[in-house]
Amino acid sequence: FTPGPLTTSDAVKRRMAVDVGSRDGDFLTVAKRTRERLLRIAETSQEDGYECILMQGAGSMALEAMLGSSIPRQGGKLLIVSNGSYGERQEKICERAGIPFVAARHPWNAPVTAEMVSALLDKHSAEGITHVSMVHHETTAGVLNAVEQVGGMLRSRHPQLKFIVDSISSFGAYRLPARAWNVHYLAGSGNKCIEGVPGFAFVIAHRDSLLEVEGCSRSLALDLQDQWRFMEKSGQFRFTPPTQSILGFDQALDEWDEEGGLEGRAGRYRENYNILADGMQALGFQFFVQDAASRGFIITTFQVPESQKEKWDFNRFYDLLKESGFVIYPASLPPATASGVAAFRVGNIGQLFPPDVRAFLVEVTKVLQDMGFSVPLK
Repeated sequence: FTPGPLTTSDAVKRRMAVDVGSRDGDFLTVAKRTRERLLRIAETSQEDGYECILMQGAGSMALEAMLGSSIPRQGGKLLIVSNGSYGERQEKICERAGIPFVAARHPWNAPVTAEMVSALLDKHSAEGITHVSMVHHETTAGVLNAVEQVGGMLRSRHPQLKFIVDSISSFGAYRLPARAWNVHYLAGSGNKCIEGVPGFAFVIAHRDSLLEVEGCSRSLALDLQDQWRFMEKSGQFRFTPPTQSILGFDQALDEWDEEGGLEGRAGRYRENYNILADGMQALGFQFFVQDAASRGFIITTFQVPESQKEKWDFNRFYDLLKESGFVIYPASLPPATASGVAAFRVGNIGQLFPPDVRAFLVEVTKVLQDMGFSVPLK
């Protein structure tokens, strides 16, 4: 019950149980097909002027490649609008890479909106902002941000600005039509809502935007333009690719299609979330993100009632659940509040189905009783 790495199907695991060379023709066919399929999930194509670039490593490598290869060295400046630790990670990337940026941090339990971004651009209008970035689904607390509305606002009010989106935890479960939503760059990962395993990530980029800043990358290994040109020319990665991860992802994409694509995958995750949210609330847990409309269905942050905080022992709660085969996630809360809040996170994605969530709720009830709590918590 984590937001990734997550549970995968037996078929995905079997697909990876082969050795394959990085220049093997069958593998290159899979890599090419993967790029095309990811573009389709983003509701775009090469004919629409977009490209998919596969990158070795975790989602953060794709994020760093995207930021480091999109902001020009001369005259570029990024506005980072964040409401969680993943948005703030972009600040750290820019600091290390020497990318000029303006950071606009917002509460972690509420969404980033178009009105916020518009006001920020007005406030910083004299600072030479050229790019705007945000996270689609902020996994820190489980908040869904208003990417569609921000993209539309930028198109109408600031058409010269490039829009960058971290969609690592949302891609494949939430719509993100790149062209329709005015997104110039987005990053995703193989081990999230498509239900593959760790090993590679990807960037979907507007080709003209990508090429007009070619040569600006702050890294050799994370140079998006070099990676794209090499793939277009040879079909290969510049450096050793995670062959098994990509083979497993090909199977995961088949399963995503078989489940009904985005509608089917999102439907299952939403049902998981609804069962979880209702059940945990009935047990007395509270939501860190109080506005239900702002919560995503990928992961949820639960708080222990204030009256039970002194008695709460997360490590014991975690260990007892793990002994029964259920793995959850620690909370990630703003530093100013983390020490005073007893909380944790539960994911709804991966090979999890409604019966699994109901079984989880039964086990949470048992664990609470074993820990000496009366159920429901009050």
